Amino acid sequence: MTNAPLPLARRRLIGALAAPLLLGRGTAVRAAPPLLLSAAVAAVPFPQGATILIAGPDGGRLARWGDTVAAALNETLPPGTKLHTTCTGGIDGVTGANQFEARVPPDGATVLLAPGAAALDWLVGDSRAHFDAEHWVPAMAGVTPAIVMARPDAAPLGTGRAVRVAASGPVGPQLPALLGLDLLGASVVPVFDLVGQEAAIAAYAAGKVDAVLTWGENVPWQVAALQEAGARPLFGLGTASATGAPSGDPEFRDLPTLADLHIALRGTAPAGARYDAWRAASAATKLAFVLVLPRLTSAAMVALWRRAASQAVTQPGVQALSGTFAVQPMEGVAAAAAMTCVAADTAALLELRGWLATQFNWRPV
Repeated sequence: MTNAPLPLARRRLIGALAAPLLLGRGTAVRAAPPLLLSAAVAAVPFPQGATILIAGPDGGRLARWGDTVAAALNETLPPGTKLHTTCTGGIDGVTGANQFEARVPPDGATVLLAPGAAALDWLVGDSRAHFDAEHWVPAMAGVTPAIVMARPDAAPLGTGRAVRVAASGPVGPQLPALLGLDLLGASVVPVFDLVGQEAAIAAYAAGKVDAVLTWGENVPWQVAALQEAGARPLFGLGTASATGAPSGDPEFRDLPTLADLHIALRGTAPAGARYDAWRAASAATKLAFVLVLPRLTSAAMVALWRRAASQAVTQPGVQALSGTFAVQPMEGVAAAAAMTCVAADTAALLELRGWLATQFNWRPV
């Protein structure tokens, strides 16, 4: 099976910023040794302390991750580092990401913890998003499985038949299901205003929809609930290797990806701007969180945070929370690959926004 690679321009992982950890296309992976850090960074990296800016409300889901990640980083950052957390904005993360873009200097003292929803809003061109997610320099990420579940009689899909898809709206986290089924040749009929997975599962059980995207936390529970209601896995959103190449989700190894199903139905691998847009939207939907530094942060500071993150993901608190909610913590090249897939090129962005306008008469407001 051959899949179209991401455009080379989008494979760059902020060039020199990532050099101590990530060379070329991510094939060389090693933490920068302490001697490569500048003397100033090594001696007193955070003279005024360090901050995790959490792009979400206090007490929300992302704040829970922020507290856990902060506790782990407290154990792995240089001794004496005073690490603070501060929450800002709503659950979609846009306000927090805007503040990070506008107010945070690239000195490495402040990192952003953002949900994938913020990156998705940037992808679709939401007018509230005054940041460029492509510029984020990732140090850590949390990625979840995501699977399109459907009625057994919903396939074959290549006949133009109507498939009712549960969705909160045109540009919500279910966008990869809507766009993916369109790529497979189905006539997508969205059933909007189904906010939350419980509502989508209930709509499926009541016969109001034919397909549901499981996403976010507790995906195995969602899959089991839909299977009990008669649904079967159709395809997974997959994941990305260190080089950005698409592959199956390690949590559901026997499940076909969209590319596998496209080949089975049409005899060719998916390609082109619309498929690139689907991959970017899928990557954003699968991000439970991403911990990033600003553009132009020094290579030494990037290396320091990434080394701390590589140790933090193994801390008991992070491991316990990840296991509870079926989130896979990633650092280094894996986190960079997860974020790089979100960075669609101009052709893919225009195709995605044009498709939304044509299919759903949706335009940024």
